[in-house]
Amino acid sequence: MADSIKTDAERAAQSEANDERVEQLARELADRLRDMPNRQELTDYAVSLLKESNEDADQADLVRTSAERTAKNDPFNPIAFAIPLFVIGLVLCATGILIGPGLGVMGIAALMVIYGLVVSFFSRGGSPKSRPGQ
Repeated sequence: MADSIKTDAERAAQSEANDERVEQLARELADRLRDMPNRQELTDYAVSLLKESNEDADQADLVRTSAERTAKNDPFNPIAFAIPLFVIGLVLCATGILIGPGLGVMGIAALMVIYGLVVSFFSRGGSPKSRPGQ
């Protein structure tokens, strides 16, 4: 409990220091822009640079979080692969001639669905707090 209070206090102090630094930089930029003849154009340019920088930072955060999420998940989803196999098995059975291979393909699809369900239940058994994005 004391550690969380200390870290919250440290975060608040760091946030306040960051706010003061941003204010100082904004004042310095405003002072420099006031003395320039084309200050409106330069002000617009500075604002657009800040917006682009913020968007780039947001994109970098999005890439980082999605890469972390992808690294934790299995890229192979057997349930998604079983659906087209099941459809192919149905088509083979519908021909009347290839009922045996059709049932075999549908059996493989059923096994893949069962495997996918088992893997999804046991690999993601952690608490919701440990999952990213929740």
